[in-house]
Amino acid sequence: MKRHILTILCAIFLVFALAGCENATPVLAGTPTPAASPTPLPDPFTAEITAAPVATDALGNSIDSDEHYWQYLSFGAMRVYEYGNGTFLDGICVNTYPLALDGVVDIVYTSKDGKISGIGSIHNAYGTTRLETGSNAIYAEISTDIDVTGMDFALVVKTAFAPAADSATPTP
Repeated sequence: MKRHILTILCAIFLVFALAGCENATPVLAGTPTPAASPTPLPDPFTAEITAAPVATDALGNSIDSDEHYWQYLSFGAMRVYEYGNGTFLDGICVNTYPLALDGVVDIVYTSKDGKISGIGSIHNAYGTTRLETGSNAIYAEISTDIDVTGMDFALVVKTAFAPAADSATPTP
């Protein structure tokens, strides 16, 4: 009988234990909920341009200096010779820019002690300073009274090269 009583007591205890379980889900109580109110939106963003746009050439390269277009010119096959009473230069200038370039460049000869011994302005076959895209025959008459054929020379830009105005090239 003791056993029955103990079993009955365990069953009663178990019933009370199960009956006394509460829902363990947490509930927020006493948390204040603020009233809805309109909130101001921030001012819309507007981009401001604070610098001048960078100038670019027809190839998209930025123009940093007056000498920018000089990089598109290369000179070669330059030959200096004397003929009659004059000294002359013949050569080729290749313009790799997609437009004709116009500017003034001099060929300057200097002696070993740094003195200018001869100078001449380079021009194309038509006698102008316009250099078309591609190869251009160039010429110069050197003003000198001594033989400069073996001297060092430099090409000196007098007027910076820039795209030529849309004028027709003279025909020979």
